[in-house]
Amino acid sequence: MAQDLASASATYRAAQQAVDAAKVALRDSQDSLRQARQELAEAIVVEAKAGTRMRDLVATTGLSREWIRTLLRQAGVMADD
Repeated sequence: MAQDLASASATYRAAQQAVDAAKVALRDSQDSLRQARQELAEAIVVEAKAGTRMRDLVATTGLSREWIRTLLRQAGVMADD
């Protein structure tokens, strides 16, 4: 029975470590997503200021017109349709 307990304990510890590793990976992925979202917003603003048309911003990013307008308004840029 001690062997079963040892085996069960080892399995539990391995599962707990996997969960802990997944939590770290999730946090890292969320941080990467936030960073990528910020970089995308900045790039959209730069492109809009350079005169890129809304339809091209939408086509390139896959974001909706409204979402892009919101990003631009937050940066103090008025979107031209």
